[in-house]
Amino acid sequence: MKTIYIDIMEKALSAYTEERIREYIAEVRRNGLTEHGFPRLGANIGILMAHGRRLELKAEFIEIIDLCLYGFAHPQNKSKGGNNFAVREVCCAIMELEKTDVIDRKQLEAWKEKLKALDISTTYTDIVSEDIKHPNNWAYFGVLSEQARGLLCGIPTDAFLEHQLPSQLLRLDENEMYRDHSLSGPHQPMVYDIVTRNLIGLSLFMGYDGKYAEKIEKMMDDSDDLTLKMQSVTGELAFGGRSNQCIHNEMMQANYYELRATLLKRKGDLDKAGIFKAAAKKAAEACMRWLQEKPMSHIKNHFDPDLQLGCEDYAYFNKYMITVASNAYLAYLVADDSIEPTAVPSDLDSYIAETGEDFHKVFMNAGGYFLEFDCNADTAYDANGLGRVHKKDCNSRVCLSVPFPAGETKYKLETPNKHPLSICCFKNTEGGIICSAEDGVKHVLVSKNEGADQCSATFNCILNGECLFTEKYAVSDRGVDIEFCGADGILVPAFLFDGAQETDISVSDGQIAIKYNGSFCKYIFEGESQDYGVFFNRNGRYRVYKIETDKLYIEMGDVNEL
Repeated sequence: MKTIYIDIMEKALSAYTEERIREYIAEVRRNGLTEHGFPRLGANIGILMAHGRRLELKAEFIEIIDLCLYGFAHPQNKSKGGNNFAVREVCCAIMELEKTDVIDRKQLEAWKEKLKALDISTTYTDIVSEDIKHPNNWAYFGVLSEQARGLLCGIPTDAFLEHQLPSQLLRLDENEMYRDHSLSGPHQPMVYDIVTRNLIGLSLFMGYDGKYAEKIEKMMDDSDDLTLKMQSVTGELAFGGRSNQCIHNEMMQANYYELRATLLKRKGDLDKAGIFKAAAKKAAEACMRWLQEKPMSHIKNHFDPDLQLGCEDYAYFNKYMITVASNAYLAYLVADDSIEPTAVPSDLDSYIAETGEDFHKVFMNAGGYFLEFDCNADTAYDANGLGRVHKKDCNSRVCLSVPFPAGETKYKLETPNKHPLSICCFKNTEGGIICSAEDGVKHVLVSKNEGADQCSATFNCILNGECLFTEKYAVSDRGVDIEFCGADGILVPAFLFDGAQETDISVSDGQIAIKYNGSFCKYIFEGESQDYGVFFNRNGRYRVYKIETDKLYIEMGDVNEL
């Protein structure tokens, strides 16, 4: 497994041409260090060089590290160039290179002296104070940077960790999930939950054994079951909120799973360690599949990445493509390949799992199918209802991976959507339609049943205290059966275009079939369908069909099975 992480690092770096790297260096020479993508680029070049790869970039690597160290000591803006993130990256690269003779020893020592001279108060942002009592995840990125600096330079770091950590523990919900958006309340982003719990857990791996060590252990132990069950059968991180559908999500997930496997083995729990090792393998393989698609991008579509379609303003290629490599290195660092991977929950059992209300998610898994519902979506990012239908060994976009936002969206779309959309039902009104994906339509799970090889669930869709619809779902190895009560019809999104490749969509009486990259998805129904227009999400374009029916059956598989 360790080898796949180095392979992923090299694959991610290959998306940067030497010309692009030189242009990036020139940009930082002109403008100073303003964000953490640049240090990550340099650090990951260095780590790959330490493993005998990309040695032709040695001169560029030295120049990048010199610029970074100057930038760390002379911050250009209030973000301090992303130092909270970047100091760790550079320290880890130097630690890897110290094991080799790739870089002259005197050069490494000179860099270490500059790192040793950094001052916490001027290097990092988001330090707990009277003015900043409850900082978000940046506070703990700084802790990990300081721990890495401590390991490299022989500096004590426990005091800084213990100063910062209590503010972070206040952000944990009843399931020990991390609320980055606010101390409590809905619309918490899924990526930043796993990111920050991972950072906190990494403190133990990096040697912390102070007064909060038991609390960190408890955080991880208590969240283990839900953390595993949120992983899709395709190995992907749950959708929801900012920075979603970026390729680095799966690598951060793999990192956390590797960390848990290693820490659990240390405690003697080899059974659970094997489950987490299997989950890490599934996430790593998912990431590698994405990286092997062409053209390569940092986001799960194939539009020109510089267009930033599917991305927030901050989520641009130079910063987030290399973050894949950065997260892969952390997975490499913590991985223990003496642990044998066993099997993950989604491959073994049927289940229905729920987050707390701040994350408002429900996951259904049975027969190789995996469904994800958002019950109270932030419709600037997502939509209410069934936003994901995956099947094991199928392309994750052939049906749906993430829903469709509307209005003032927080990420860039080709064209705004006319309203939020998932696989949802609708009711005709004088002004048009109202659908169960709309802003404010909360989905309340009112019953569930988990059998040996199937599961079912019923949701009431509530708007302003009134139940508009009741939605019933049954999942088994034969597919997904849906019944909508109180509806005039169903809206079904059919994947149309990923930014480079069109899918094959066929429409006939009672069926809509999509073929894409070796997989198929069939929507089967009784009733008439009509074209409702094109909608857009992070993955691309979808043609939506308006169907006059109250039942829908979804089947997925390999195109060779048709």
